[in-house]
Amino acid sequence: MTALEVRGLHVALGDTPVLRDVGLEASPGEALALLGPSGSGKTTLLSAIAGFVVPSGGEIAVGGRVVSGPGLHEPPERRSIGFVFQNYGLWPHLTALQTVAYPLLRSGESPPEALVEAGRLLEMMGLEDLGGRRPSQLSGGQQQRVGVARALARRADLYLLDEPTAHLDSGLRAGLQQEIAARMTADGTATVYATHDAAEAMAVAHRVALMR
Repeated sequence: MTALEVRGLHVALGDTPVLRDVGLEASPGEALALLGPSGSGKTTLLSAIAGFVVPSGGEIAVGGRVVSGPGLHEPPERRSIGFVFQNYGLWPHLTALQTVAYPLLRSGESPPEALVEAGRLLEMMGLEDLGGRRPSQLSGGQQQRVGVARALARRADLYLLDEPTAHLDSGLRAGLQQEIAARMTADGTATVYATHDAAEAMAVAHRVALMR
């Protein structure tokens, strides 16, 4: 069974075609990089897979289950997907600890268990002392790492990462790449990783899909 299958996907934003007849797949435990410049459709493709954008044609299956196709569009919350947004996508009223704990609470964990696991994920991201801060009190790189921790807390069948290291320095970038690779190996989870950096694509991915 494949973790992700995209078949004949078409997406238009207004009257502008963005994706035309896109097809790709990823296996469990595999990292697939989407490599291309800004404007090539990487974010649109990830958003369609996650359910934030409604395709105008084609089919998407996650974990062998069709989530988007003719007459079908499951909302994002019904897809087993963890998404790391390029613009962080953090809730301004929640602390870093509460943000990371939220997916765990939604999955049925008790508040004490969720907070312990959220703290562990923040520690893994080097943010163990910043759990009580809100996004406005964090740097861009810190916010990005909180977003990654929240996605990992989702325990999803598929992770989608949109330029997840764009706001990190080289040392943090390498550490985050290693952590993503380790999580995929441990969980057998597939990851689709959008980047404009060829060196990063080669560092994190088993296969690379070029987008123009």
